[in-house]
Amino acid sequence: MKGMPLGRNVKPPQKRDPGVLYPIERKPCPVTVHGYDLWRAYEFSWLNGRGKPAAGILEIAYPVRSACIVESKSLKLYLVGLSYERFASEESLEPVIREDLVSILKPEWLSVRIIGASNFSEMAPHDIMKGTCLDTLDIGVEKSPRNPALLSCKPGLGEETLTSDLLRTFCPITGQPDWATVVIRYRGRALDHASLLRYVCSYRGHSGFAEEVCELIYVDLVERCSPERLGVTCFYTRRGGIDISAHRCSDPVGLDGVERIRLIRQ
Repeated sequence: MKGMPLGRNVKPPQKRDPGVLYPIERKPCPVTVHGYDLWRAYEFSWLNGRGKPAAGILEIAYPVRSACIVESKSLKLYLVGLSYERFASEESLEPVIREDLVSILKPEWLSVRIIGASNFSEMAPHDIMKGTCLDTLDIGVEKSPRNPALLSCKPGLGEETLTSDLLRTFCPITGQPDWATVVIRYRGRALDHASLLRYVCSYRGHSGFAEEVCELIYVDLVERCSPERLGVTCFYTRRGGIDISAHRCSDPVGLDGVERIRLIRQ
């Protein structure tokens, strides 16, 4: 990761420059996993055909089976370069971004969508907290490293949605804190709620990229609890104008299965 722009002073480009995009190779997953990563860049601008600045929200989604993820600061630098370029329309800009990202991510599919000012209303926050929020549990939590052994099941089977706003991790490069809401949907052996909350809290000192953290939670639940079906989504709040929603699940999911939702904290 020595060549990574994150954590270094890098001069922003003043034109479109796909060369600043920095890929990070995905780590092999020890269990079968499906899913996607959904990125939104809220600080996104370009010039129209007459040179007038335009602004929008850039939404990018690509599958967990892509060869790489894109490093966040490199994406920001790339978007700065685009802000100096003229495009006749949003529709003409989208394929340009798609082409540049496909070259480094090597995904099975890639969705690039620009949400212009006239469609900002569709970005209203969603309320998916229809399951059980673990954060109201009155439990003791010991300071400890991430610990999968904290997870346990109780007698019987269950099918439920569990949520927590207490997921916090740290960027492995800059040391900056990252905050997220984690949503777990499963069917199978009933999860012990208190043990799950203690497990989520054990990430408070953990360093990892958002995508890696979501995958770790998924893997630990699979290996410790063997659910029949499982979905884990980590809705990370924005940092540097970008939020990331990482989704890992047991069932195959394609472009049509991407949940394009945003929580109030994002």
